[in-house]
Amino acid sequence: MNSLINRAVEEFLRAIYGEGLVQAVADEAAVAGGVDALPAMDTGAAAMGRAAFRLSKPRSEMFEDLGAWLTQIEPIRRLLRFSGRDFRDFLLRLEELPGRAHLVLPSLQIPRLQVDAAGQSIWVVLLDPNDSWQFVLAGLIRGMADDYGALCLISAESSTIRVDIWDEQFAKGRNFCLQGSPGAGRAFA
Repeated sequence: MNSLINRAVEEFLRAIYGEGLVQAVADEAAVAGGVDALPAMDTGAAAMGRAAFRLSKPRSEMFEDLGAWLTQIEPIRRLLRFSGRDFRDFLLRLEELPGRAHLVLPSLQIPRLQVDAAGQSIWVVLLDPNDSWQFVLAGLIRGMADDYGALCLISAESSTIRVDIWDEQFAKGRNFCLQGSPGAGRAFA
């Protein structure tokens, strides 16, 4: 599993920032740890940290961008979209995400989630606090808000992500059908 997450981090950095950054982070990791590739996920946070440092960007923002980028990968987007008929329904079913992910990738350790709602606000609490996962999840929520066409404010603080939904039909959401499109099965080129 570490290699899959490592590959996702590597592909994210390559797709968004280019081969030069990937190589620089890999070279720095090699000097620091004597390896030729990006570190595994237990030190993969370090790879994101190295990239954030090189880009003068907050580490939390890098992880959030990773989460948003994941929603652009069609098979992942389809699995997430299958979780709710609209954005609010998607958020209310996020408690099921660790179990669903475990069905597909049994060794992936996503923190347990609790979802609470009051009016137009929804709180997603990480029951197993983890800053990296919190910001990846915030990015996933941001990406899915765009996918559904919802206008919302997303904030992450103290193992909690708060989503204030202002307009669920602010923009036209992306089309979704169960069948998918040709070539949709490729996650990473």
